[in-house]
Amino acid sequence: MSPSSRPAPLAGSALSRVLRRSRNSIATVAVASTVAVLCGPTSMAEAASLPGRLESGRPSVLMINVDDLAATDIKHMPHVQRLLVQQGTTFTDAVAPTPLCVPARASLLTGKYAHNHKNWSISGTNGGYKSFKGRRNTLPVWMDRAGYRTMFLGKYLNGYGKGPERSSGGEPGWDDWQATIDMSTYNLLSPKFNNNGNVQSPGLYSSVALQNRSVKMIKRAGTNVGGRKPWLLWVNYVAPHAGGPVEASDPKRRYPGRPSLWLENTRPMAADKGRFRGLELPRTPDMFYAGPGQVTAGKPYTAAQKRVMRYVYQQRIEAAQSVDRAVAKTVAHLKSSGQYRRTVIIFSGDNGYTTGHHNRLGKLWESSQASRIPLIIVGPGIPRNKKVGSAVGNPDIATTVAALGRATPGRAQDGVDITRVLASSVKAGKTLHRPIPVAAWPTEGGTASKYRGIRYGRYTYITVTATGVPVLYDRAVDPYETRNLARDPRYAKVVAQLKTLEAKYRSCSGGTCPKTYAATLATPSPDQSR
Repeated sequence: MSPSSRPAPLAGSALSRVLRRSRNSIATVAVASTVAVLCGPTSMAEAASLPGRLESGRPSVLMINVDDLAATDIKHMPHVQRLLVQQGTTFTDAVAPTPLCVPARASLLTGKYAHNHKNWSISGTNGGYKSFKGRRNTLPVWMDRAGYRTMFLGKYLNGYGKGPERSSGGEPGWDDWQATIDMSTYNLLSPKFNNNGNVQSPGLYSSVALQNRSVKMIKRAGTNVGGRKPWLLWVNYVAPHAGGPVEASDPKRRYPGRPSLWLENTRPMAADKGRFRGLELPRTPDMFYAGPGQVTAGKPYTAAQKRVMRYVYQQRIEAAQSVDRAVAKTVAHLKSSGQYRRTVIIFSGDNGYTTGHHNRLGKLWESSQASRIPLIIVGPGIPRNKKVGSAVGNPDIATTVAALGRATPGRAQDGVDITRVLASSVKAGKTLHRPIPVAAWPTEGGTASKYRGIRYGRYTYITVTATGVPVLYDRAVDPYETRNLARDPRYAKVVAQLKTLEAKYRSCSGGTCPKTYAATLATPSPDQSR
């Protein structure tokens, strides 16, 4: 990589100023119990120091969201590793508080937890596109008012395109609107797009079509006002989400009379088909595990189902390769067009995904495999090849983008500015802790929750709504969450404290949501004497 293509060094960036100042302002973090993380926009002086000499002194923002990409999947994406992980900061404890497509995306649009935006499911009551409220008060509207060119590309909220919006001019706030139309969104070989009111079918594999359109949109935005006007592009890749068309090697075709083997799978690009045929399922303790106390685990899989699960996993990793190449093409264009040095890239998933973990296939569970998302930030002032364990959630991404653009959110933000979390973590030299309320509702017509709880440091604590049964995982001693410790007497005080936190934050909104990070956990240590 040539020096001119790298993001500006820390010494000349907004974040570096925060980091330098913090050595004095938060030098006592090892002694003090809490660290305040600012959630508002960066100051004018800080923003003006960003490289690229934009007219507004603010960076362009490229949000890349990958549907159903688990945090553990990115190790199989070499371009993402080289261009993003090694060039930026990875948040290793980033989660989707409600790990499902629609609630996660609604949080990215609003900066709110699902219990506030109330888009809980993918369809029916409180679900999908039709149930999303306040469309004129979302991140693109705020950024548009702040002077950004705003662009949307790819999958929107589930159900988009089934009504008159199929050929409308787009959603409020977006200057350039190119969303895939359901249900063609999941036809990975040939999705249809609403291109600013015109329905188009490019006849290309989904990731390739999105890659090509990304480059064109960035190219057009880069010439806007002589290249000085910042832009926001949110591109949403569909692979490796389940999709079709069904092919001969898929379970439905291979086992036509055995529906128990029809596990949901994706369709990789032809060039990637079979590239990972030798890849085994992860050999982790949670794989096909449903031991004592595992009240949210699924039913045991048969030997034949496990073989099909391996095929599903291989296809997911193969499908992710097209996204990996698309990332490389997009970054290459940013560099060749001279926009890389003034662009912040935020790469994330909408939720995690299980392929046999805890005897589950899919998402919408409390386990780390289902809820943890990949989150990588690259750009001016962002430390390179760094990993940060401080907890963040996808509502924080919307808050962060608004802060980068010095936009004023029209909703009280539940989230925090992740760049401030990064700055505080670097200053403290350790992982900082903050509770994140978690909850889930059924995939269709969710009105009663499946579970509610809190994720805090080493602990995940939930209560299953239907039964009232509690679940506690201590990831410090059980990273794969195979032991439910909720009724272990050694953890009685821990459970009591986590219950208090869950009750405090289950209905939080804006300023009442947890935004302060601590150097130490507020929960007591397990009682080893019992």
